Amino acid sequence: MKLIATCGKGLEQLLAAEIRGLGFDPMIEVGAVAFEAEHSAPAVRLANWKLRTANRVLLVLGGWKASNEQDLYFGAFRLVKGWRGSLFAPEMTLSIRASSSASNLRDVGYIGLKVKDGIVDGQREKFGSRSSIDRDNPTLPLRVRLHRNRATLLFDTSGEPLDRRGYRVESTEAPLRETLAAAAVLASGWDGTGPIVDPMCGSGTLLAEAAMISVGCSPQQLRRRFAFMGLQNHDRQAFQDLKSQEPQFEGLDLYGGDLSEHALLATRDNLDELGLKVKLRNRDAIGSEPPPGGPGLLAVNPPHGARLAAPDWRRVGTWLDEQYAGWARVMVVGAEHDLGIEPTQAIPIRNGPLEGWILTF
Repeated sequence: MKLIATCGKGLEQLLAAEIRGLGFDPMIEVGAVAFEAEHSAPAVRLANWKLRTANRVLLVLGGWKASNEQDLYFGAFRLVKGWRGSLFAPEMTLSIRASSSASNLRDVGYIGLKVKDGIVDGQREKFGSRSSIDRDNPTLPLRVRLHRNRATLLFDTSGEPLDRRGYRVESTEAPLRETLAAAAVLASGWDGTGPIVDPMCGSGTLLAEAAMISVGCSPQQLRRRFAFMGLQNHDRQAFQDLKSQEPQFEGLDLYGGDLSEHALLATRDNLDELGLKVKLRNRDAIGSEPPPGGPGLLAVNPPHGARLAAPDWRRVGTWLDEQYAGWARVMVVGAEHDLGIEPTQAIPIRNGPLEGWILTF
């Protein structure tokens, strides 16, 4: 079976390295990485539980040529009627989201409607009854992609996006997305040893993701549900066995700082959710000295964007170069920045509506 892990544009290489680390052969696409698995269920469990930079894990159910509405309908009808297994059992509730590019049919609402009609009519033919539609909490969230007049039907095995880790109980203005924070830490080349420092910590996302990467634990340890858990053939014991292998947080030195008292409280609350303790300082990051025990990881997301005042970038660059020489250093910055020092790596990314870069030094 073919699976597709989606990600933010610019993160494909990092996601591919993660997938390769799980034992699969990645095939890089735009905003996604595909891979084949001999047995889909274990791969689905593993990918959802382990991947840090993926937004979702999609299972490809089938594809067919669809240059008109009849092709679209009958392709879905035949796929369901010929399906072996319980995936399309009428007890499952459905939702369908559609996208279209370079195709004759462009109305995504109509595309989704015709595929839904084909699916439920195929169910009636096969089972004598059909699934109900549940747009809010379906047991079978489906996606149909129409590209160059070819339809692909996918099962969103994640359900909720994977960046919703469950530890963000308090937030700050313009927070860094969890998957992007994990990507920054992975890009840094850090070996997982030494203190973890974020002197502009916001809500603590970089600290949380770095801590989980350091010990090798799942980013989803607080998550209670994935869409694949609603399948009739879901192996609860196998998933429990996977979860039971998680390492514990031990011996981590976390240091956060911010000028905002609210940010420091948010960081403390969020890291408490993970069972992590952090040393916090309410002071200007620029000019602050590294904590003892280094070198380690310095991970920083300086304020940027329309809602936040940008720092003096040259001053940031001097501080980074002088105070943290020898450390693994990574910054998530906006499109406009001039640090005055050359990064070893620059990865273009988007954080919500904002364009930016992951810079490593």
